[in-house]
Amino acid sequence: MRRLLLVSCLASGVGCAGPRVVLPTGHLPAAATSRDARTAEVLGTTPAPLPVPTPGPAKPFDLPPALTGSQAAPPALPRFEKDTPAAERDRVTRAAYPTLTPVSGELPASDRVVSLAELQELARTQSPVVQRAQADAAVSYGKVVQAGLYPNPTIGYQADQVQPGPRPLPLNNPGQQGGFINQLIKTAGKLTLAQRVAGYDYVNALVAVRRAEVDVTQAVRTQYFAALVAQESLRVNAALAKVADEVYDLQLRKVAAGVDEAYKPRPLFAQAIQSRNAVIQAQATYRAAWRQLAAAVGQPDLPQGTLAGRADAPAPVYDADAVRPLLDNHTDLLTARNTVGQAQTNLTLQRRLPIPDLQTNQYHQYDNVAQNYQFGIQLGINLPISDRNQGNIRAAGAQIASSTAALAVSQNNLVGRLAEAFARYDANRQVAANYRDKILPNYIQAYRATALQFQAEPDKVGFNDIVVAQQNVGVALQAYLTALAAQWQGVVDVAAVLQLDELYLDAVPPEVVPAPAVAVPAPKAVPK
Repeated sequence: MRRLLLVSCLASGVGCAGPRVVLPTGHLPAAATSRDARTAEVLGTTPAPLPVPTPGPAKPFDLPPALTGSQAAPPALPRFEKDTPAAERDRVTRAAYPTLTPVSGELPASDRVVSLAELQELARTQSPVVQRAQADAAVSYGKVVQAGLYPNPTIGYQADQVQPGPRPLPLNNPGQQGGFINQLIKTAGKLTLAQRVAGYDYVNALVAVRRAEVDVTQAVRTQYFAALVAQESLRVNAALAKVADEVYDLQLRKVAAGVDEAYKPRPLFAQAIQSRNAVIQAQATYRAAWRQLAAAVGQPDLPQGTLAGRADAPAPVYDADAVRPLLDNHTDLLTARNTVGQAQTNLTLQRRLPIPDLQTNQYHQYDNVAQNYQFGIQLGINLPISDRNQGNIRAAGAQIASSTAALAVSQNNLVGRLAEAFARYDANRQVAANYRDKILPNYIQAYRATALQFQAEPDKVGFNDIVVAQQNVGVALQAYLTALAAQWQGVVDVAAVLQLDELYLDAVPPEVVPAPAVAVPAPKAVPK
């Protein structure tokens, strides 16, 4: 019995001591060290102390000590004698108030000017998103080839009527020795149908390559216009910071001349610093947008250059009814149509699968006892009695209905996505135009008129009127930049839904014919 068990273990090739687990060599993350121990040390182990209120009764209009900045010392206000010279007044005043450093809104100098078309061409050849989609298409093509391959024959050694042992001939003889060959013959064109079913996956993989190109195009456009708007924002905020500096400087001169209160420069200084904060944010936004643009192109280390174009350029004008037919050739619909065709082909395949394949077997032997050659042939089929593939046939029929409904779902989703993107695009395009053509010119005219009247009739126009007018211009400019960013994002999103290769359409055909079914080419190079 033990011998039989040992022979059984050896013959099966399975270790009788239990299963042996073989793992591949892979990539694992490094083991974690202590978490946030150093951070806790830097931040401290005790809560921040609460501010101690000033003893005594609260003063009118006093700020709570918990407010950030409320612990600032009272300002040292400049005081002058009546005969203090104007130059000394100006020096003492400027020494009593903080000094503003000059603002630079310049981008790093670069002789390399990059256009959107150049970035798109670079992305087409360098983006790993497109390269991965192309590789996936090659994978699908390999599966198409495999699905159409004919079953391999089986060959082997065969011995019959062997009589081993110590007995004399003819009781001890090698019997009949020879070989055999088995071959399954596929019928009813099932291999061709199976290859066609797999072929639809390859067709959809080619559609996915186009979809990947569209996605990369959208990403490049998004970051390109984000960088352009950040560039415009940097220019605008640097100009506003200089205006705020001039207002602060003018207020210092009024205090030095003794015609205005000493507390008034303080909020203007704070506003000038806020203007610098906007410049800092614009610079950081531009740097981030450039890095995101380089990543979208597929070259994260792309040297920073100067982008061609302007954020305030006229946006493309789309007509919702005219561009809607372009959706008929959307990759989602092409994929859905191919999936319907695959389901229909698969139903034909499932109906033919019960048709028996022919199983053939032949053997050739030499009879050592009779000393003659002999051969045999076997032909057989599976009888489709109980299993006639009924379940798969029903499933394939239902899959056609499901795929057809999915096509309608994709059509409805695209219409909804286009409506949402078009609404944002159209609204923000008009908002940006209103700011550019109507709101900003009037605010700027009001600001200039206020400044001129202040210079001519200071008794009728107060200095605060100039400050308010300048703030109105700044607020309107920030709103304009926000509208510009939303406008270009809307343009990019509309073009992404329509899968446009060009943002600016010269003309849209009145009727768009859906892409017909065509012969699908094999990949140029399939990895071996």
